[in-house]
Amino acid sequence: MSHFVLADCNNFFVSCEKLFNPKLEGRPVVVLSSNDGCVVSRSQEAKRIGIKMGQPYFQIKDLCSLSKVAVFSSNYRLYGDLSERMMNVLSSASPDMEVYSVDEAFLNFSDSLESEVVFSNCVELRARVKKWVGLPISLGVAPTKTLAKIAGDVAKRSAVGVFNLSLPVVQKEVLQAVPVHEVWGVGSKLSEMLRGMGIRTAWDFREADLIRIRKKMGVMGERIVLELRGVSCLGLEEPQPKKSIICSRSFGQVISKKEEVAEALSTFASAACETLREQGSYTCAMSVWLEAVLDAKLGTRRHYSRLHAFAFPTSDTPQIITAAKSILSNLFIPTEQYKKCGIVLLDLISEDLVVPDLFLGGVDPKRKAAMKTLDAVNEQFGKKSLFFGAMGTDAKWKTRSDKGSQYNTVEWDALPIVKA
Repeated sequence: MSHFVLADCNNFFVSCEKLFNPKLEGRPVVVLSSNDGCVVSRSQEAKRIGIKMGQPYFQIKDLCSLSKVAVFSSNYRLYGDLSERMMNVLSSASPDMEVYSVDEAFLNFSDSLESEVVFSNCVELRARVKKWVGLPISLGVAPTKTLAKIAGDVAKRSAVGVFNLSLPVVQKEVLQAVPVHEVWGVGSKLSEMLRGMGIRTAWDFREADLIRIRKKMGVMGERIVLELRGVSCLGLEEPQPKKSIICSRSFGQVISKKEEVAEALSTFASAACETLREQGSYTCAMSVWLEAVLDAKLGTRRHYSRLHAFAFPTSDTPQIITAAKSILSNLFIPTEQYKKCGIVLLDLISEDLVVPDLFLGGVDPKRKAAMKTLDAVNEQFGKKSLFFGAMGTDAKWKTRSDKGSQYNTVEWDALPIVKA
């Protein structure tokens, strides 16, 4: 029997903020989305006073003031760095690992190990992550990925932080208490259909007739039932190159100057190209889109977009920025008030599949070397150590982040100074 383990960091964004600010311990804390729009992470204390996930900040602003809630803007650079450190520690426990999200990963332990041994290894792993990274994690152990998801939720409420859902008698007790909509892969729409079939809990779903489930939900539903029965149908997935790369942001304020929109598009193009080269791909086409505000009170918007096909596949940032600005010249309307823009790199192909053109030639080795050097410098000395002038130096359009923590573990100068 395989041993799947789901490692999940508790309240990840909030835990990252607490790591550098011990005064937050025991206090309600929330982290807001881009432009300080809505709640994307909450501490247990914030959950207890009624703050909900995804709730707009303006609705809870008075509650935060009365309850002395610590409110932070998202600091994705910090979260990304701590996520990478956590994943490195987790990978040291098992070579078979699937990074599921920024704060979750599936591990697979050898079926030769006893369930008790896997449990003790998980307890040690949890302590190691806490000591080496400083983040609290929960680990759910089970024979399938679907059961490991449920075990992970139980582990969050456990004092040990690790829960083993391998024994059948334990599975029955836990699954009978789990609503069917909380089963991984079900969701709200499918749960309505299942409730109409008399299936209300995960245990009901587990015991349902396979033929009936397959008729209603297809192969996907059948796999979920088998996973709940302890039959592994979902293995660890290898990371796949993205088929398209999207980079967009809402502006911190409405803008109407073409130069400012151009700077934003150039910044997004540069970020998308970094991801493109990181996965060893080239793009054959690009889409640029703008979003203008029609009526701020009603929230109505107007969208503009245009597609551009490259004559030859490219991963060259200056070339893509030039193309994006050219598209902008055709899309931009001076009388509009713009709130958002974005870029999408399409028709991605592997670098190995780029074939030289009879008339256009192949990839310019000098420009390829320049991009490689750019990426190496920014990797070593921090993002935007080298950047293109088209990106500007005073981004007035930048996403609003009025409550930023300013913690940073990537740049040496940003590390806290301790005096003893």
